[in-house]
Amino acid sequence: MSPSEAESHKLQGNIYFGQQLYDEAIREYSTAIIKNPNNPVYYTNRAICFLRTHQFDKVIADCERATELNVEWVKGYYLMGQALAEIDSRVERAITTLRKAYDLSIQQRVTYSEEIANAYRQAKKKKWEIADKKRRSEQSDLHSYLTTLMEEERKRRVEGLEGWERERVEYELVRAYLSFFTETVEEVNIEANFRWEQNERTSQIQTLFNTANDESAKRREVPDYYCGKISFEIMMDPVVTPSGITYDRTEIRQHLNKIGQFDPLSRKPLREEDLVANLSLKEAIDDFLDQ
Repeated sequence: MSPSEAESHKLQGNIYFGQQLYDEAIREYSTAIIKNPNNPVYYTNRAICFLRTHQFDKVIADCERATELNVEWVKGYYLMGQALAEIDSRVERAITTLRKAYDLSIQQRVTYSEEIANAYRQAKKKKWEIADKKRRSEQSDLHSYLTTLMEEERKRRVEGLEGWERERVEYELVRAYLSFFTETVEEVNIEANFRWEQNERTSQIQTLFNTANDESAKRREVPDYYCGKISFEIMMDPVVTPSGITYDRTEIRQHLNKIGQFDPLSRKPLREEDLVANLSLKEAIDDFLDQ
């Protein structure tokens, strides 16, 4: 182990990274890891390069190692969550990982909590989009299947009627013309009735699917009271001020740190320690996001 040599390669990697020479940076960070494999910084530095070059599995591997070395390494969970979110089949784990990153960032008061919160929201949004795409595909398949079944049923019923008519003509030679004429008219009317019945069923099915889509869309409309008063995005960690106004924790913290120690709406003095978690609203928002 050679910590000083490892640090030298890390610094050179940082220079390459600043120049957007990611392959060269990866090489330097890899050398740093060889020299000192127990420093989580080297793994997450390399993971950022892998993220920029869309090598998501390598990002995940490096971040898993970094968080093994330090179970409270915020950046490790943050980068891992971002990489997981790029893989459709792993979005659920991305959400869990980013939530952990966010909770740790609040505890440790890191400066990029808002970026983590945004990544979390994007992962949630992607989960909705994947579920919605799957639902629409399944509905389309079901709609086609039901419509095909109805058409097959209509053909079967009409064909059965035609067979019955032919058999009747054979046994009623004397009344062949009249029977043919009369039954043909009835047959046409019955077939037209079958067609009307099929069209009515098809219309009913389409109405049913349209209604389901409308209801689903309504459920995905975010209520105003779930959104923060600063960014108007859905809140991740709602807190209440002494004035009774609810904000997202990261947004109000950013306001207090950058603008001033006052409530942005009531304009009354406000400190971070005055904020109280709105647990009931948080639970409601989490339930909404899980729908």
